[in-house]
Amino acid sequence: MIYDMEQAKEKILEACREMKKNHLIARTWGNVSARISEGEFLITPSGRDYDEMTGEDLVKVRIRDEKWEGDLKPSSEKGMHARLYRVRPDCDFIIHTHQTNASAISIQGEDLDLTDMGEKLVTEEERKILGPVVPCAQYGLSSTAKLAKNVAWAAKKNPDAKAILMRHHGVACMGADEQEAMEVARTLELVCGRIYEKRCGEKIQIEGGTTFGREWQEGWLIHSRTPYVMEMSRRGKTLKPYLDDMAQIGGVDIPCVGAVPSGKEVRKALKDRNAVMIKGDGALCYAPDKEEAEAVVLVLEKNCQAANLGLKKAAPSVPSVSARLERSFYLKKYSKLKKAEEEE
Repeated sequence: MIYDMEQAKEKILEACREMKKNHLIARTWGNVSARISEGEFLITPSGRDYDEMTGEDLVKVRIRDEKWEGDLKPSSEKGMHARLYRVRPDCDFIIHTHQTNASAISIQGEDLDLTDMGEKLVTEEERKILGPVVPCAQYGLSSTAKLAKNVAWAAKKNPDAKAILMRHHGVACMGADEQEAMEVARTLELVCGRIYEKRCGEKIQIEGGTTFGREWQEGWLIHSRTPYVMEMSRRGKTLKPYLDDMAQIGGVDIPCVGAVPSGKEVRKALKDRNAVMIKGDGALCYAPDKEEAEAVVLVLEKNCQAANLGLKKAAPSVPSVSARLERSFYLKKYSKLKKAEEEE
């Protein structure tokens, strides 16, 4: 359904709350939009806290050329939303998430043919919700025209698909309305959880899952012992970014230090990075403040889950050149946001 302005505002804000509640996003990651006419859509703004967002913060964007109205900038992924609305007239609501299981599955770069999977992996009802195939759009740097084109191309080639995996990145979920798009996102995460478990061959059975932090070096340091971080730390090797938000927030690689590292070793390992693995004992995550350090913890655990699958199935990590670009773009954007916050 094409929404009127007030309906669109209400449903977008509702979707943002539901995404956080269902752990499909964390903080401001991801974005939501609704079609409000044949030629326009309303979308979440760039970098705004979903808990504080109001309907007045949402941005109107033209589908044809992606130009927007108002002082607030729309999500940096507005191009992807615009292109999806162009190629999928059946779609009037889009949710872009960085949900954990689906993001991990995306690293293999393969379409998910749900018609070829047994009932233990996907039920008939789930197939009806998701469509016969969940295609995987090939990798492009986040927020770029290349990524938007890849996603739109996958959607155009698979007109019955309701979700598009975005390799090394996340998912785009589409629906005729907010309810359908949200159901697609929730269902996809359940299905991808089963597929992940089957492809990895076993569940992660590790004690731990704890984190604790303290002030350190004019910032905040958290020792993370979450399950997949613990699993990867047992390898005692440098961890590569399998998801682009790891490259952005954590670094282009995450080295591993000994089981009882000195402060000097930790400082050296954290140079140009925000995390370091500790052999057999999780990882240390560092940022200028507690909130940012907690974000590193979340992204690192998700990346370690993806890495667990990648190492078992020989799936590649984010290309090194792309990882460096993702990191550079993020740091520039982050510094601009911090400067803007300080000036307010």
